[in-house]
Amino acid sequence: MPNIIDRNVIRKNSFRSDMKTNNSAKTPPIFSWIEFSLSGLCNRVCEFCPRSNPKDFPNLNKHMKIKTYEKVIKDLRNIEYKGGIIYSGFSEPILYKYSFEAIKLTRKLLPKNRIEMVTNGDHLELKNLLKLFNSGLTQISVSLYDGPHQIEKFLNLKKKAKLTDDQFDLRYRWVKEESYGINITNRAGAINMPELKVNRLNKGLRKKCFYPFYQIMVDYDGSVLLCNHDWYKKLILGNIKNTSVLKIWNNEIYKRTRKNLSKALRIESPCSECDANGTMMGGEFVKEWSTYYEKK
Repeated sequence: MPNIIDRNVIRKNSFRSDMKTNNSAKTPPIFSWIEFSLSGLCNRVCEFCPRSNPKDFPNLNKHMKIKTYEKVIKDLRNIEYKGGIIYSGFSEPILYKYSFEAIKLTRKLLPKNRIEMVTNGDHLELKNLLKLFNSGLTQISVSLYDGPHQIEKFLNLKKKAKLTDDQFDLRYRWVKEESYGINITNRAGAINMPELKVNRLNKGLRKKCFYPFYQIMVDYDGSVLLCNHDWYKKLILGNIKNTSVLKIWNNEIYKRTRKNLSKALRIESPCSECDANGTMMGGEFVKEWSTYYEKK
């Protein structure tokens, strides 16, 4: 399978220096992205997604409570967070019943931060697109899964909303022979696609991974997961409903996992089942964490 560099990775790298949260010698390096999976819902079943197995990954009409979301954003404000907020994860974010309220709240408490959304576009219309941006959204990425016939529709939508290329991005995801334009992974053992050389592993890979050094993932129930590849949610690092984001981010489970992954040791679940290339972003954070741990 080809190693595809997603345009989204290039885009994020282009402004990462502006999203660096200052930290003192006594505080840990702060993540540059926090990703939310705001509900248990998605209206699609893509073959390269774990949701293609509804027995293991059923649709769940469960949503993060707005008070829980507000608590996280206040935690971020308290550490003077400068990084990005992204709605994606294991769900379709437009189906989150408090989406506009969440964006407004984020923009109020974190007025300068990037707020992004990744959507399949099925529920995207001019009215709610305008409402998303009027609420404070910075950028939306629309993944097109059906074919090139979708392009004109969404370009017209972008034009009517008077959005720029930086605000509205189309991602082409319909060509199976080109791995759908993404680096398809086995989602830490949740999918198996031999035809695309995506298989479950019998043994953990000897590969580094930088995900837990620079990003944090929050599920709809408040659970903090290691990353968005852990679809089985095997490693829960804490819950933001009763613990601050910073305290979870700097806990002993994270510490052990970071040390293993910095040495290319994928020896604990879910990392031992994962085939993702976790080195496309975040390498500079590894040195910062190493320095921080040495001083403790």
